[in-house]
Parts: sequence; C-alpha cells; structure tokens
Amino acid sequence: MAEIRKQYHSLDLAKFISAVLIIVLHTGPLSSYSSVLHYGLRNIVTVVAVPFFFMASGFLLFVKLNRLPAEEGSAYFKRYIGRLVLMYVLWSAVYFPFVLTDWLRNGCTVMDVLQYIKRFFFEGSYETIWFLPALITASALVYFVHKRLSFRNIVLVALPFYIFACLGSSYYGLTEQIPVLRAVFHAYFSFFDTIKNGVLFGFLFVALGAAFTESRKPVRQGRAFLFSAVFFVLMAGETVAQTVLHWSTNGVDTKLLLAPLSICLFAWVLSLQLPDTHPEAYVWIRKLSLLMFLSQRIFLTLFDRYLSDSVWVTNSLLYFVSIFALTLAFSALFILLSQKLKVLRRFY
Repeated sequence: MAEIRKQYHSLDLAKFISAVLIIVLHTGPLSSYSSVLHYGLRNIVTVVAVPFFFMASGFLLFVKLNRLPAEEGSAYFKRYIGRLVLMYVLWSAVYFPFVLTDWLRNGCTVMDVLQYIKRFFFEGSYETIWFLPALITASALVYFVHKRLSFRNIVLVALPFYIFACLGSSYYGLTEQIPVLRAVFHAYFSFFDTIKNGVLFGFLFVALGAAFTESRKPVRQGRAFLFSAVFFVLMAGETVAQTVLHWSTNGVDTKLLLAPLSICLFAWVLSLQLPDTHPEAYVWIRKLSLLMFLSQRIFLTLFDRYLSDSVWVTNSLLYFVSIFALTLAFSALFILLSQKLKVLRRFY
C-alpha cells in the first residue's frame, strides 16, 4: 500500500486541505464579519471537500485492486471493508457518550434507541462520521457492480442516485412544488433523515475516483486547472440561483455541477508532481487528514454544548481557530501515541 500511495503525494496534501475545509464548513469562520464571504465560503468553496475524500478513497482502493490477481484482490477488499467497519464501530463508541448524555438529560424512550440503531446502520451513528458507513456502502457497490460493468459505466449507473440526492437537498424547494416528487421525498424522509449516505452521495464519487484508474492518457495540468475554474464559476452561479429562487431549503452540500467540478479538481490534483524528498511528511499528512476529519466533531460538540454563549463560539474566527488547533493537536498526539499503543492505529 505504501508503494502505491508514494506516487500520489498530491492526494495526501489535498486530503489534508479538504479536512481543514470541512472544519471551515462546520465553524463558518467569516460569519461574524461578512455575510457575503461567509456565504461563498460555506456554500461554494467547502462543498468540494467531502466528494474529494470519496474520490481519493475510490481511486486508491481500485488502483490497488487493479494490480492484484482476482483472489488476492478479493481478500484485500474484504480486509479493506473490515478495517472500515472496525473504524466505524470504534468512532461510534467515541461519540456514544454524547448520545448517552442527551438521553440522560432529555429522557430516553424506546423510539430514541430504535432511531439510534436505524441511524447507525443507514445514516451514521453521529454527525461527521457518516462518511465511514457511506464509504463502506459506496465501495462495496462499485466493487460488485464492477464485476459486470466498467467504472465509467458505473458512473452512469450512480448518476441518477446523485441527482435524486440533489432533488432532496439543494433543489428541495423546487421538488416540493411537483406533486409526484413531493410524495416520493416525503415517503423517503419518513424513514431516512438525510440523503448523505453511500448510495445517494458516496456511490457516484467513489465511482468517479475509480474511473480515473481506467484512464490511459496523462492529465494535462493546465487544461484540468482551467476546467476546474470554469466549473467552479458555474457551480457558484448554480448556488446563487438556488438561493435566489429558494430551492436550497434542505441543505446546500449537493449541486449538480459539483460532480464535473470534482472530476476536474481531482484530475488537476493528480497531475501535480510534488517533491519526494521527505516522504515521511506525506505519511503524517495522510494520517492527520483522516483523524482530523473524524475527530473534529468531538470539539465541535463540546464547544456548542458548553461554550455556546462564550466568545470562543460567538466570534466565528476564534471559533474556527480553536476547533482547528484542538483537532490538529489531538490528531498529532493520537498518531504519536499510536506508535506505542498499536491498537490506536485501528482508528485511522
């Protein structure tokens, strides 16, 4: 695995930047200073981060699988899914005290427990770590469908699911005006709380990442950057239109143009050739990015519950700096401790 990852230092760096963008997404560092800048940062810039994590995961997984004989690939995939399942269980255990605290504070019914079990299996046991079960589901879908279809055809299969996700979130204001679609989504949301899962969201982006492993032509860096800029502007226009027309009534994290933008950005990142003089630094960056992604909700929850009226939260920039610093320090310390306590490595 190390041999493969060594060729893609740009992915490691981009994933770290994405982890920071996710903290930006959750803290809104400019909200105290400029509503316009906050809107652009929150609704346009940061939304590329989670799709990038899915695409990078899909790309690296299937780069590895494509190089292995069938039997070895099957065994590797089972270990990969098993590792993700264990990570999800461990992180769910980390966040369960927050759930338990809510139950003790507000009272707990049988329905609350059943809702938690439902979320655990279908949506994510806690905010932010929904990424793990979504990645498990999406990776499994791409892996098994690939036995019949090429990755590029899988993208076509996954695209309607993502369009459905867009209609249930950033276009929900429009969807509700169409009786048939309104009935469909009311039925969907009567059971599920969100469209953020491996089928509707992760499937497409893991498939897109895997599709890059089929490419035989080198990516032209300048062209990839240019198309990234074009689609970024177009997606910004889509976002503004959604707001002006009051369509984005159920979330802003999905956009129709987010998919082509993600393709171009990923192609551009892959085209970057970063120096290999300190490979150990990229190993650290790789580990930090995932740990920061998964652990940030610890500090977000603590701040929002116990410091919500303090300057640490009411000042948006201070809020971001605090959460970022604590998450980075926690993740770095976690990596250092895992060098002595190997069991901690199972968290990332």
